[in-house]
Amino acid sequence: MELTDLILRWQAGDKEVEQRLYLFAYEHLKTIAQKERARNSLKFGEQNQVFNEFSNNTTALINEAYIRISQSTDSDIKNRKQFYLLVSKVIRQILVDQYRYFGALKRQSSDDTGEVNDIDNILELNQVVDSFSKKYPAQGEVIKLKYFLGLSVSEISELLLSSVSKIEKDISFSKSWIRIQYQRH
Repeated sequence: MELTDLILRWQAGDKEVEQRLYLFAYEHLKTIAQKERARNSLKFGEQNQVFNEFSNNTTALINEAYIRISQSTDSDIKNRKQFYLLVSKVIRQILVDQYRYFGALKRQSSDDTGEVNDIDNILELNQVVDSFSKKYPAQGEVIKLKYFLGLSVSEISELLLSSVSKIEKDISFSKSWIRIQYQRH
């Protein structure tokens, strides 16, 4: 059964499908969380306590994402694209919430080792991504699918029914625009 069919049956209240959708979502969220963990580890170092406390806890990220998705009141989910965009939105919200929480904790402690600046930079970048997505919604979807869900260019191409070259151009444009805007902040 295709994901779109699972989503439609789940939306219609089919309890048998809920378990299959959960297993699909869990496996996909696990992959995303592991990629995010590896990316943060490379970027901020494995010894960075703030990022280790939440980025490296794959199970906690997966469980939180699943809870938020299952409690979502977003009843407009009708296909794979909308499901993936919801998942990317939820993952991003969780990470931003955690960055804010740990940033506040670090500000309260007296031993600031630069980790608060890392968190502030991430939160600023999040605002730039929001601004970009409002101005360029189609390219915003591509960026979210690429960087918050970890989908490959070919997966995004298939999901959005667009050519691989168009997706690559959207990613290139998006990265350039975001980089320029982020440097202005």
